[in-house]
Amino acid sequence: MSEAAAAAGRPRDSRIDEAVLVATRELVAELGYADLTFRAIAQRAGTSVPAIRRRWASKAHLVHEAVYPTDAVGAPTGAADLRAEVRAVVERCLAIVGSPAGRRATPALMSEMMADHALEQELSARLLASGWESLAGRLAEASERGEARPDIDLGVFVEMVFGATLVAMVLRGHDAVDDAWVEGLVTAVVDGLRVR
Repeated sequence: MSEAAAAAGRPRDSRIDEAVLVATRELVAELGYADLTFRAIAQRAGTSVPAIRRRWASKAHLVHEAVYPTDAVGAPTGAADLRAEVRAVVERCLAIVGSPAGRRATPALMSEMMADHALEQELSARLLASGWESLAGRLAEASERGEARPDIDLGVFVEMVFGATLVAMVLRGHDAVDDAWVEGLVTAVVDGLRVR
């Protein structure tokens, strides 16, 4: 059976996808981005290199999906409180960027994206599709409650949180980005969002 016919007749096995993503997170944390290979990932995931190449266009695509999952902004807290929502986003961002895989993969991914405009657009679009609509809705609800301005720029909000977290990891180190730092960032973001 040809590969095209097999793909048309058989759905993609999500168990392979998950095994590859887990193996990628583990290996990029252990080896770093530069030394990560599809062969090593396939061996750990119990699959083949062709199976990985059918699913992901490049190592950057695979690592991006492994490190930055589709729930990057996290689920709603369920609390009708702007500060609680902002803190949840900051903590989720810290969990991703501050993870062993995030710390080793993010600088390399940024370098590849800066060198390849098409890749930058594709991976940025993937990340922006990962729950930002839900976050926008939560911020709109905060505005309706009178907690936040109605003209919040979602892109600037995301850049503030992810940018501050990434720079803090570089300048302070992982251990110094503690609860006091989280509280400071949450306060700064919430103060910027409040109705003046």
